[in-house]
Amino acid sequence: MRLVISYHHSPFMKTTSLPRVSVLVPAYNEEKYIHRTLSALVTQDYPDYEIIVTDNASSDGTALVVQTFINQQPVTGVQITLIHESRKGTNYARESARKQAGGQIIAQMDADCVPASNWLRRGVTALIQNRQRVAVTGPYDYFDGGSRMRFFSLLSQRIFYPFVSDLVQVSGRGAILIGGNAFIHSEILEKAGGYNTAFTFYGDDIELGKQLSQFGHVAYIPGLVQPSSSRRYKANGFWEVNKKYQDSFWNLVWRKNILLTTAENSHPR
Repeated sequence: MRLVISYHHSPFMKTTSLPRVSVLVPAYNEEKYIHRTLSALVTQDYPDYEIIVTDNASSDGTALVVQTFINQQPVTGVQITLIHESRKGTNYARESARKQAGGQIIAQMDADCVPASNWLRRGVTALIQNRQRVAVTGPYDYFDGGSRMRFFSLLSQRIFYPFVSDLVQVSGRGAILIGGNAFIHSEILEKAGGYNTAFTFYGDDIELGKQLSQFGHVAYIPGLVQPSSSRRYKANGFWEVNKKYQDSFWNLVWRKNILLTTAENSHPR
């Protein structure tokens, strides 16, 4: 695995007691989106964090875009690391990045997300304010989707997801965890065995919720919103994509046998 690293020194690092955060960004054929995502990440108002981008066997110019961004970015105080993982799958990409991470907290996001400047601060604050929490997560806002789709999707995520997540946690069957909008204690993730690479895409976040909920509370925070692209819904249909997510969730939550996803689902686009 080849590493390409850029370092800058943050003027905030000596004055903060907040935990260091490692932001993990898996990227497969993301040359159209990754620059926008990185631009939003380097302007976070959080004082101590690093960004690790995993080029997950892309066939386009993803790695070049990331490396160019590293070379040309202004001095922001943010360390960006580009790594390469040839085994396809979001959990392969995340696990490779996790092993390189130096943060006390892992922040998960996708390569087509555009986080608000206070995303890291809000996520970390929500996580560390309650010692029972091992992870926090929140809804997506599909900012480029149709107005009705965007409204009803966000509404359902804010109203129903917290209830369902607490319900399945009380029953000891897992938790809802949004893969592109999650904050996790690094130590707990290590104890949980890291990312389960048997899951390549659909079901990976649900499996992670099950792993983490064995060690404490996975809190679903309705106000911790992550702007994300609706491209998957546009490409594959709103109901079809929703059905895949829902089927994965209920299969993993209510069945004893873990269902593994197929290779063709490693990076659906």
